[in-house]
Amino acid sequence: MKNFKQNHGTFFAIVLAAVVAMMVLFATPMAPLTRLNRGLRRLFRGMEDAYWASRLFSAGIPRMAGGADPYVRQARGVFTGTVGSTAVVAGDAFYFDGTDWELADADDHTKFAEAIAVNSYNSGDVGAFCRSCLIVDIDAPYSQGDQYFLSGTAGAITATRPTGANNLKQVLGFGLSTTELYIDIAPVKELAVNLAGINDGTAANVQTTDYTGVLLAATSEAVGYTCMVPENAVALEIAYLWWAGTGTALDTADTYTIDVSSGADDETTSATQDGITAASLAVAANDLNRADVSAAFDVSGIIEPGNVMGIDVDKSAEGTTGDDPLMLNCTLVFLVV
Repeated sequence: MKNFKQNHGTFFAIVLAAVVAMMVLFATPMAPLTRLNRGLRRLFRGMEDAYWASRLFSAGIPRMAGGADPYVRQARGVFTGTVGSTAVVAGDAFYFDGTDWELADADDHTKFAEAIAVNSYNSGDVGAFCRSCLIVDIDAPYSQGDQYFLSGTAGAITATRPTGANNLKQVLGFGLSTTELYIDIAPVKELAVNLAGINDGTAANVQTTDYTGVLLAATSEAVGYTCMVPENAVALEIAYLWWAGTGTALDTADTYTIDVSSGADDETTSATQDGITAASLAVAANDLNRADVSAAFDVSGIIEPGNVMGIDVDKSAEGTTGDDPLMLNCTLVFLVV
């Protein structure tokens, strides 16, 4: 009953303030346009706050207005969800595991931060989460102007860039002052990384009228590609292999194999391997083709932030027409935070 009165009292007070503000505005017909705009912004902000107060109350969740330390202010993108397997405090970072909201963790790139807890909750509670907010801590633990990252300690946010070989580097916000931390979780984005091929010492680099690439003129000749997985990558969306036909078409009997190795340490002890065998190099004469080679990167451990990947493409069979593929670039499209 106490929470009922407090929340409804707050709600009606905000609505009343909004109505009074509107009456003042319309009672001043000659007010300057800038004053009108300022008043409307305040009015709509008050209406928005009233809306969220009623939403959180209807879910049985008291809205944080201070008192506990740390606490959250100016929450935006607010929604409700079930807290997962552990109790949490306001300002903890979360990811959605498909069922519940669990503490995000830079030690596992699949557990990247997607939301911030608005209040403190117990396991199993229906809690309020947000995408953007101010986290306030009167103990002054923050450094003004510093970037803040998801930590390798579950749920935590830190000014220290994670140092683990495969730690996810997810920037979440920055210090506004020693007592206020601004958080704004960016949506997941695509990042395309284009890799130029390097010949294996037997294949030749060839320039045609339109393209320069590695010509695989004989069986077992190869082209290689190397890159580091971006340190803010959470997944590989798709991978393409590009090549061109030269003077004569290649048929489906022209094939290649692709092998992928990936690791962050000595390749003889930590590299993870995957690949595709006997894929077609068919392409029309003087035309371009691409293959989706994502399956060559499917094995767990290939796509880890900070891993160095080696991609080897070998010509495995010669087609009946006798033409050769000019291998161009390999394109990796990552999802990054």
